This record gives sequence, C-alpha cells and structure tokens, in this order.
Amino acid sequence: MNDLKAVAIMLRATHALENILRKDIESYGINSTEFGVLEYLYHKGSQPMQNIGKKLLMANSSMTYVIDQLYKKKHVVRLKNPNDKREITIDLTPSGTTFFESIFEHHKQTVKKVFDILNTEELVTLTTLLKKVGYYSQDLLEKELV
Repeated sequence: MNDLKAVAIMLRATHALENILRKDIESYGINSTEFGVLEYLYHKGSQPMQNIGKKLLMANSSMTYVIDQLYKKKHVVRLKNPNDKREITIDLTPSGTTFFESIFEHHKQTVKKVFDILNTEELVTLTTLLKKVGYYSQDLLEKELV
C-alpha cells in the first residue's frame, strides 16, 4: 500500500508543480514547450531540429509547429545545412536571446520559491530518489518487464 501512496503523492506534487510552472511561463506570452525550446537553444547553442525534438520528447510534426510559432515571434531562425539539405538547424535570434534572458531570471526565482521549503540536503535526497525511480522505471519499460 505504501507504493500506491507514494505514486499518488508524487503525481499530486508533479501536477501542482506543473501548474505553477505553466502559469509562470504563460505569463511571458509563450507556452511551456516553446520555453523548453528556447531554454535548450540558449544553453546548448544552435541545434538540428531533430535533436531538439528528441531532447524534449516531441514528435517531428509537433516540433515543426513549435518552431513555426517561435519563428513567427522572431525568437528563432531556421538554417539549412549546406552539406545535408534534409537537416534544418534552429538558432536563437538576437531578439530571442534577449527575450529569454529577460524571463529566465524570474522563472528561476519561481522555481526557487517552490523548493525553498526544502533544505539543501533534502533537495539532494529528493533529486537522487527521483532519478533512481525514473531510471529504474525507464529500464523496466525498455526490458518490457511491466
């Protein structure tokens, strides 16, 4: 029974955290998927569109839509690979970089506020345990043991 209780608590906590983060991100005029793309490009630099989709666990069609939306907002550009016409690299525009920098500090403060209830040791323990459960769950799925 403790296993089921742990799952229920983890799902409720995840739902509450997602709602806080979604509200924060949407206050900037973008959605959480667009934020994820901007954050990934900001920290990793220009990337093939396929890499972004894999990192954010998105289908190619969904990725195309998100990139289209960010392109319309002038946050990203598409660059064709001269050596491989099939590959499209996505990069932040200068205004996309400025936009992301203007919102990221506030977003970090929102995340910090959520986790201020935990001391450093508790946060490390939480992170370790979530990784342990997450990696093990993924392993069970890949081995088709569930």
